[in-house]
Amino acid sequence: MTSSVRGLLVDLDGVVRLWPRRSAIKAARDCGLPEQAVRKIAYDGGFDLAHHGVWSHEQWVEQVTSRLTEEFGEAGKRAAELWAADRGDADPAMADLLRRARAVGLVTCALTNNTTAVTADLQLHGLADLFDHVANSAEIGMTKPSPAAYEAALALMDLPAGQVAFTDDSQTNVTAAVYMGLHAHHFTGAEEFERFLAGLGITLHPAAGGPPARAVAVLAGAAPPSGHAEADVATAAATRYLTTGLPPATLAARVAVHDPTVTVVPLGPDALATVNAVGALTTWRLLPHGADPRAAAGHVDAWAETAGDVDAEHLPPWTPAARTAAAGRADDLLHHTGWALRQLTAADSGGDPLAAATHLDAVRQHLTALATLLVRHQPAPWPGATASRYLPPAIREALTDSLRADPTTRTGLAAGLRPLLGLLRHLRQMTQLVLDTTSSWPWPHTTAALAPLLDGPPDLSAQAPEDPLYTPALAAVYERHRPLAQPMADALASWAAKELSGRDVVELGAGTGRITRQLAGHGPSSYRAVEPSAAMAAHLRDANLPGVEVVEADALLLPLPALGADVVVEHEALQFAADPLLAADEALRILRPGARLVRLLLHPAGPHPLAGIDAAYRRAAFADGPRPLFFGKGTDRRITDHLADRGRPTQDRTLAEFTQDRTAEQALGALADRAWPYQHQLTDPAHRDGMGAARQEAARLPASVSVPYVLRALITPVDQEGC
Repeated sequence: MTSSVRGLLVDLDGVVRLWPRRSAIKAARDCGLPEQAVRKIAYDGGFDLAHHGVWSHEQWVEQVTSRLTEEFGEAGKRAAELWAADRGDADPAMADLLRRARAVGLVTCALTNNTTAVTADLQLHGLADLFDHVANSAEIGMTKPSPAAYEAALALMDLPAGQVAFTDDSQTNVTAAVYMGLHAHHFTGAEEFERFLAGLGITLHPAAGGPPARAVAVLAGAAPPSGHAEADVATAAATRYLTTGLPPATLAARVAVHDPTVTVVPLGPDALATVNAVGALTTWRLLPHGADPRAAAGHVDAWAETAGDVDAEHLPPWTPAARTAAAGRADDLLHHTGWALRQLTAADSGGDPLAAATHLDAVRQHLTALATLLVRHQPAPWPGATASRYLPPAIREALTDSLRADPTTRTGLAAGLRPLLGLLRHLRQMTQLVLDTTSSWPWPHTTAALAPLLDGPPDLSAQAPEDPLYTPALAAVYERHRPLAQPMADALASWAAKELSGRDVVELGAGTGRITRQLAGHGPSSYRAVEPSAAMAAHLRDANLPGVEVVEADALLLPLPALGADVVVEHEALQFAADPLLAADEALRILRPGARLVRLLLHPAGPHPLAGIDAAYRRAAFADGPRPLFFGKGTDRRITDHLADRGRPTQDRTLAEFTQDRTAEQALGALADRAWPYQHQLTDPAHRDGMGAARQEAARLPASVSVPYVLRALITPVDQEGC
């Protein structure tokens, strides 16, 4: 066998087990019922609950029998019995293929959307020897085509997607497998599947005895970079990050068999230690399949498209590839959350407070991980870690409120759960808004299950999240540290008088009104200032700018009619949207034919002489963990390219060039007042460390400098006419 493929992942029903009798329809006909009567009742919502393991197979059959009996009497009961008694037939050709696959050393696994009857059915048909592993949705809590289901199966196999061949009789599931990176095949028969495997370089010979012992690959992982807290300090000790689907105890046993000279000791749920024959100690931090060991080890270039920080104050915008990958992970985390809530209610009703407290903690961990994914746009800094110190205050407050409760009492359990359910609503909405995906978990059933504990069904519907960046404390000092130079104010006023007079104008990300004041007073027919932050919008309303209507909304979901604006203008606001490209599309939606999207940008004409002060602050403030990745002003290029791909070219026009005097004390004052959004995600000690480093850097720089600036307008017409 000369192939990189080391495992086969196969569907069960329709591939290994066949249903030639179409038992649901046959049972209905045999008992004089309408042809679809059994199917209609058996495969409704209860079927999903059985597939997710919420109901056992027996509970599902009992529920179907009860409903058929209630509707059709004894004939319905008999039809249910006939339907449930048919357990399908094994496909001997596929059984033979899988036995031969095991004989040549391939790892075999079934991935099936099924009920808790799978184990018994495999034994019934004599198929228990076909698989090294079975990933059954009723046990793993997720179903195909969810990416999480494939990830669970790959974790059982301890193989990456690129080393696994997959077959399923559902084209949808095959498409999902291709997306996950598996070698995928639409199943029509064992012979065709074997030809597919041959094309991958896999030759299956007739079986000759049982499956051989599987060799364990020598451990190889990613080393932390120089300067990392876990970088090698001596040749006798090292830390490595390793991707594996195996738990530490299982991996330790395999390594010990592979190399008896190595001593292996599990170190909790996410690590193990090895000592080789010469006494060298290595700590292995274990990551799940799909994780990037270089990113987990602290290699910044594994997190971003470009290494190093850009002098801006926000996170990298979502790219299409990142959004696609994150959508699967978000659905996975919501699945885990729903399952943990289900387990929590079962433990509570069973009178097991410690188990209920454990499941509450699992809910908290899953939601923290989801919030980290949505807000940070980057992987966790190490296995199992969630960068909670970077989370918005509203999310941190919900997590803290939950931790304050004593979950070992029923009252405390409910108190610890309520803030998490509010957070769940917010994160579900964020998932829909940012990643354009909805959770496949059956939330109505979870709502009903939680009702006894919470004295009524909770509201689990998706709700808009709190603003993730702009806090009231930031809004209070925002304009103080962003003085508008007179040449810039004059240029904006002159441009507005020519371009906005008599037009319906929408400004995105108006903030506290710093730019709005320069644009709105030049005769527009209407001027709507859109701002997502309640704190910023409050300052803008208090300004009482004539003719300005303040609209509190997100740029990704504008509560404005299509074709309702002549000009959409923004000043360095789209770069702070969770998805700048989607925000640009939303702006196009509300523009009329002949209208324009105008992006105003202010750039230093070259490196900023005082930029080192902010950089020193960030290095020190985030010294205990990975620094956030700051991308901002480079976003305009991505938006311009995106609009060009949509057939809408952009003209770059210079509105003003001027110099502005800036001092080191001004830069220090802005940092001291926490005038940048990322500072409100830092603890007070971290802020103090940052200020100390910033002052040291300021002492080495000139006290005052003149900075040349360029004010530009990027103008994109809705129609392809001249700008």
